Amino acid sequence: MSYIKNIKIRNFRGIKELSQDFGNEKFIVLIGRGDSGKTTILSAIYAALSPSWNMAFSDLDFYNQDTYQPINIELTLKELPDVLIKESKYGLYIQNDLDEDVKNEDLSIIINLTVDETLEPHWVVKAREGSDIDDKPISAMDRALLAVNYITDYADNQFAYNRQSPLYTLTKTRLEDGHTIERVKSELIRSMTSSIKPEQLALLNTPLESLKITAEKLGLNVSDLCVQIDIKENPYTGNSIALHNDSLPYRLHGKGSKRLMSIAIQSELTKQGGIVMVDELEQGLEPDRIITLVRILKCTTNGQVFITTHSLNVILEAEWNNLFVVNKGAKTLSIVDESLNACRRSNPQAFFAKKIICCEGKTEIGFIRAVDTWIQRKYKTSLSAQGVVVVNAEGGSKMYTYAIMLKALGFITSVFADDDKPEELKKCKEDAENKKVKLFLCESGNCLERQIMKDLPWDEIQTIINCSQDGFPYQNIQLPEGFEEKIKGASDAETKDEIRSEIVALAIKKNKEWFKHIPGGEFLGTVFCDSYDNIDSNACLKQNINSLLNWCNIL
Repeated sequence: MSYIKNIKIRNFRGIKELSQDFGNEKFIVLIGRGDSGKTTILSAIYAALSPSWNMAFSDLDFYNQDTYQPINIELTLKELPDVLIKESKYGLYIQNDLDEDVKNEDLSIIINLTVDETLEPHWVVKAREGSDIDDKPISAMDRALLAVNYITDYADNQFAYNRQSPLYTLTKTRLEDGHTIERVKSELIRSMTSSIKPEQLALLNTPLESLKITAEKLGLNVSDLCVQIDIKENPYTGNSIALHNDSLPYRLHGKGSKRLMSIAIQSELTKQGGIVMVDELEQGLEPDRIITLVRILKCTTNGQVFITTHSLNVILEAEWNNLFVVNKGAKTLSIVDESLNACRRSNPQAFFAKKIICCEGKTEIGFIRAVDTWIQRKYKTSLSAQGVVVVNAEGGSKMYTYAIMLKALGFITSVFADDDKPEELKKCKEDAENKKVKLFLCESGNCLERQIMKDLPWDEIQTIINCSQDGFPYQNIQLPEGFEEKIKGASDAETKDEIRSEIVALAIKKNKEWFKHIPGGEFLGTVFCDSYDNIDSNACLKQNINSLLNWCNIL
């Protein structure tokens, strides 16, 4: 049944202009930072397909509250209900080429919603471009056939049988011929009313005698004033008939249970072709339930599901083609490429960042973790507070390829890495720089360990070799006999430089590395930060960290 192929939004809430083609995708995950516009996209879809005939708008729904720039939301839909493509309905408004031989499920129409300064919404089905007919208004009843449902925090009406409830839509299609929900509800209401006996309300009628006297003094004829059952609202809306479990209305159950039940109803509805939207899918749900839910939803074949999320579990369980990145102010969504699968699975946190530091490996990750701790102590902020996320590229040239691909998705990216293979990685570095990726690299020919040993004050060398290795995965720091005495006896610069080089050779020896793990990187980072004030201002690593702090908007 129906699904949205294309969406265009103009001047709606925080979106000035946005256009996106979803192709034939049935499960769409919108990801991005808070306030990027994810929820606004869902709200726009619901507004354009709302089954309500009197949907309310205000000045706040206009971009920058500028009511002179009308709201315009346009959806291209395919796999339409047969009744909508009849000639008496919208058959003349099919967007496909007239000479195109297509099946019914490939036919598409465009529904357009406009709201001007009068705040009155107008829904139409657009005529084919070049056609000599005018756009045709589409009623709330016809929009209801597309069965769009929006799950937010306020989902209590999902469990009642009013006309806008998915439960109403689901149940209506399952009833036998000759039976309607309205008939069941009206018979129930009449039965409830007729079963009430006057004596049951007698106690409540007693205080009314004095009220009658006062009212009659004011000129009111209230001789028949009495208490009766008054079902709030119109009883035929069905709000008083709702799902219960263990004799408790479902609206009074826990948040997680309510969202799961609501999504279960919607999932049943998608089997019949509904369009379901869930804002912040993970709210109130345990990680295992999130995983199971995504596995179910991504198998949607009928209808369509849109969700927004900040959950790492959703990123991991969804497929790459399900993921669309929303960037604030962008005119289109960024589509995650299959080539990013390795990064997505090892670093799902990257997809919720403002800025990303792509680290070469575990040592660099640990070093940045230590720097982050120092930032919190010195500057009373943190990388996460600035929207900065650290990614482990796990060696090779992947820190450059990750940074370039994530940059293409709209993220601001950088690389923090060695430069011990300058010729081998020259092309990768050039590609990254051409894509405006910020590089924080060691000096040419240096790994991080060599750079630290070069930049640290001589007094800190003893701190390096005396590392306790607590929490290290292996104990590889072992010195040749007499080496510590050699360090203590060093007096001239040349001897000290030789000792620094010897320590580096020991620290990076194949299969005997001292710091090739996150705790090792944290140790080096802590030593660096503790010595920061005493390190030469021209030292490469100090300049890199200062530049990184500026890039993170900390300095």
